[in-house]
Amino acid sequence: MEHVRDPELWGTLRELQREGKIRAWGAAFGPAIGWLYESVELVEREPDINTIQMIWNVLEQHPGSAMIEAARRHAPTCCFNVRVTHASGMLEGKYTEDTVFPENDHRRHRPRSWLVNGVQKVKTLDFLTRDMTLGQAAIKWLLAEPLVVTTLPNVYDDEQLAEFAEASDKPDLSAAQLARVTELDETNFGVDEGPMSYKGAMTRERGANLDLQAARNPTGRPALQSVAARES
Repeated sequence: MEHVRDPELWGTLRELQREGKIRAWGAAFGPAIGWLYESVELVEREPDINTIQMIWNVLEQHPGSAMIEAARRHAPTCCFNVRVTHASGMLEGKYTEDTVFPENDHRRHRPRSWLVNGVQKVKTLDFLTRDMTLGQAAIKWLLAEPLVVTTLPNVYDDEQLAEFAEASDKPDLSAAQLARVTELDETNFGVDEGPMSYKGAMTRERGANLDLQAARNPTGRPALQSVAARES
């Protein structure tokens, strides 16, 4: 949060842009999911920010959706670069409950519930794969948001590179498909599991323990205030 509140830092980036040394400036939030309050405060403090990089995908929409809405309200020239586009590979559509990750793979150290629940969630997305692969549909879902200017998927071989590159030639997802994804997200894709652990201010008592639906408020402010009211 200290960097968000450092006017000298953002002033330096503006000066570099005026001098023609950089074309755009912004912030990258990560490496893990979280940072909602930091990103909201940044677009409120620096409304001329050009871009934000963050994690966002079909299965992990919060808090990315709230970050985008905050930028839409407060930073009209801000666009988004999205990473972890396929939910750590889950949206590639190739995992099963029996998948075993190599010893040097970070996913090997995740709880088994991450794999089992993720596979169950993916099964609800078959309606996206009528005209394309699930991996391509994951990219099309991101690009349906006008503020997303690029996606940064992990690519492991030539076949996957070709698959993701061909996503641009596939038909856009329909309004009905997009609406269905929203409906599924509201019910966690039919999977009952504990809340995710978020990074940044969201890990503090007044961030991580917020009711999930209340936390989906575009800025998080009313939900945060309601918690403070209950504590007082």
